[in-house]
Amino acid sequence: RTMAAWALGQIESPRAVPVLGDALKDPSPDVRRAAVWALGQIEDRDAVDLLLPLLRDHDAQVRLAATHALGQIESPRAVHGLGALAHDESPDVRRAAIWALGQIEDGGAVDALAAALKDPEPQIRELAAWALGQIEEADAVDPLVGALKDHEPDVRVAAAWALGQIESARAVEPLKAALHDESADVQDAARWALNQIDDEDRNVRVHVRPRVRVKKGI
Repeated sequence: RTMAAWALGQIESPRAVPVLGDALKDPSPDVRRAAVWALGQIEDRDAVDLLLPLLRDHDAQVRLAATHALGQIESPRAVHGLGALAHDESPDVRRAAIWALGQIEDGGAVDALAAALKDPEPQIRELAAWALGQIEEADAVDPLVGALKDHEPDVRVAAAWALGQIESARAVEPLKAALHDESADVQDAARWALNQIDDEDRNVRVHVRPRVRVKKGI
């Protein structure tokens, strides 16, 4: 049954969605995971409602596969369920859920991602900042400004990058302060972000594009 689900995923035909939907109810976690993967490969939005219940599966690997699949399909209908998984007990599931929310780019994810900026795992905080930059919602500015003071440089870099993506004048002063960060990478990211913000009154345009490295994977 597992191999059959994998094979259907490789074919990538929407006609396989009903069959794979039945496989999602299989008692074997391996079969459910294979069916979820296959639905993610097909990327048919009709599969979203089939996949959402799998976000609550008792098996962490199935939940992980479901978050990946929904991130590939990129349907806003998945935002609420994925937002709940941003607090999952498994760091891998939390990471995948945040990545998926960044892929979907829906403003309804801002609150969950802002909360994830306080996750105990630095990689998850960094990914949450990246996801907020993908969404580009003004409501994310204040949480991201707070993340400019994170003790991990990679998180501060991602926060500065995200603020540059959002291009809000409210971020100008915090980004100018970040130009004096102890990390050269954070300084570069802050310069890049200021260059993105069109704020003529403050005359903060910076005409150097530094290398800003933000981890976008999972």
